[in-house]
Amino acid sequence: IYTDFGYTNSNILFPAIDVAGGHGQVFFVNDANGIRKADGSFYTPADPVSTIAHLNEVNTSLAPLFGQVASPRLEQPYTRQTNVGWAHQLDASTALTVDYVRVDGRDINTRLRGNTRINGGPRRLADLPLRPNTLSFRTAVSKGESTYDGLILGLRRRMSRGFDLTASYTLGDAKSIIGTANDELDANYLQDATDPLNPVNGGPSARTDARHRVSVSAVIQAPWGIQVAPFFLYRSALPLFTFEGTDINNDSNTNDITARAYKFTGLNDDGTATYEEIGACETVNCSRRAPFSQLNLRLSKGFRFGATARVEAIAEVFNLFNAKNPALPLTTQRVNATTGAVQASFMQPVAYAGDFQQPEQRVGQIGFRIAF
Repeated sequence: IYTDFGYTNSNILFPAIDVAGGHGQVFFVNDANGIRKADGSFYTPADPVSTIAHLNEVNTSLAPLFGQVASPRLEQPYTRQTNVGWAHQLDASTALTVDYVRVDGRDINTRLRGNTRINGGPRRLADLPLRPNTLSFRTAVSKGESTYDGLILGLRRRMSRGFDLTASYTLGDAKSIIGTANDELDANYLQDATDPLNPVNGGPSARTDARHRVSVSAVIQAPWGIQVAPFFLYRSALPLFTFEGTDINNDSNTNDITARAYKFTGLNDDGTATYEEIGACETVNCSRRAPFSQLNLRLSKGFRFGATARVEAIAEVFNLFNAKNPALPLTTQRVNATTGAVQASFMQPVAYAGDFQQPEQRVGQIGFRIAF
C-alpha cells in the first residue's frame, strides 16, 4: 500500500479562506465618463474612497468567497499494488521475464460541481448568500477510484559475442471513474453534475492508458572498434476527451461527450490532421490521440593517446528518423456552440517534436571523453 497526498491548496486551503471571510474583490467602480462624488465633482486619488462608496458595484452584503467546500470525510489518496513475476534463463547470456502489475487507486480527491441548473432552472444553491453563486462552486470529496493492469514482457541479453540487448513490451489498461488516475482538480470529465459518480464518467485514464509500450536498447561491437548503441521507444496513442461543446443533458455544463469516438490518423500536406470514427463513444476519454515513437543512436570509438591516455569519440543522434510525434491536447471540442459547425481545431495537434516541452526533433551532437 502506497499513500499519496491531496492538493491541499484547493481542497483544503480555499475552503479555509472562505471560512475566514473570503478573499476577493470588495470594491469596484467603473465609469468611462469619469467617476464623480456625491456633490458632482470628479473623484481624485487624494479623496477618500468613502466619497464614492455609493457607486460601489460589488454587493458587499455577500462575502467574496472562492466557493469551495471540503468534505469532513476527505481522505488522503492511496494505491494498493500487487506484482508477480517469472524469469527464465534461456541460455548462458539471455533471460526472459514476465511480470504482471495491478494497481488500485482509492480515495482520489476530486471537486464536484454541485451548483448546477437542472433543465435550465435556477441554480441548486441559488438561495444561499454565495458570491460568486456560479458553477465554480466546488465540493472536494474522496470518491475517485482507478485501476491499472499491466503485463510486462522483458528480454535481456548481457554482452556476448559483441551483442548486448534489453527489450521490454508492456500491454496496459488504465481506467478511472473520474477520467484520470491522478489526484487532480479538473472536474470537467463529470458528465452529469447531478450524478457525479455515474459510470459514464469512468473510462480510460487520460494520461496513462497506453495499450502498448515498447523499449529496445542494444550495444553492438561493430568492426574497427566502433560501438553502436541504438535506443528505440514506442507508445501507442493515449486517450482523448472529445466533447460536443453544447449542454446536451441540461446540467449547465457544456462538456457532454461526443456520440462517436475518433482516432487521429495522420497529417495532410498542409499540416491539418486526419481522423476517423472508431465506434460509439460510451465513456469519457473514448477517443485516441497520436502514437509516439523515437529512435536514438549513439556511435563511439576509442583511440590511444600517448602512453596511458585514451580518447573516446562520441556521436549521438536523437530522433534519427525525425518523427513528428504530433501532440494533441487532453480535450478537444467538436462543434461551435453558436454555429453548430465542426471546429477547425477539432482533433488537431497543438505541438510537434522539437516544440517547447516536447521530445526532440532530429538533433545530433559530437563529444569526446578523455581517460588518463
